[in-house]
Amino acid sequence: MAKYPAKMAALCYTNPEMPNAAAEPGRPPSRALHGAKARSAGVAWPLVLLVAFVVAACSRTAPDGTPDGALRLFLDRMEVATDDPRAMAEAYDLLGKSAKKNLEERAERASLVEGKRVPPRDMLATGYFGLRFRPKSMTAKIDGDIATVEVLGTDPQERAEVVCVREGGLWRVEPEMPPLSIQQHRPDAGPR
Repeated sequence: MAKYPAKMAALCYTNPEMPNAAAEPGRPPSRALHGAKARSAGVAWPLVLLVAFVVAACSRTAPDGTPDGALRLFLDRMEVATDDPRAMAEAYDLLGKSAKKNLEERAERASLVEGKRVPPRDMLATGYFGLRFRPKSMTAKIDGDIATVEVLGTDPQERAEVVCVREGGLWRVEPEMPPLSIQQHRPDAGPR
């Protein structure tokens, strides 16, 4: 028994006058080329669909492309930060400029006390920068480059608002931080 049916054998027949051009017996080469184009177009559609699917998948909004997405990502990173130092660095990267500046100043003070450089991300306290409840829903109210994300839990009293800012096209979290206390400088401590 033949490996390919007779119809397939006719499609695979090659015209000796035109190398590399598929031709059917008794048909002129122009029709053969048309048939080859039609067959290649049949193969091209799945490829076009595959490319369209890949483009659609790649054009999906980044997790920090929305205020609530950035907050959700920040909370997820903070939740595992005690066990994973990379998660703490990723959480730090999701902070806005004001929050980072605050942590940089705190790290500078801690470095003076400890006598060695303390990275700003080490100033993120895992218990302080999370929610006291499990978020059930998040709703963002955007006003230009500033958004307020309302976070609701299962109980009516479980509610929080977190400010996010758009920086470089992506959203960053600006959690409430206690203000830095003014450092007291003793007169006999030497120059500042």
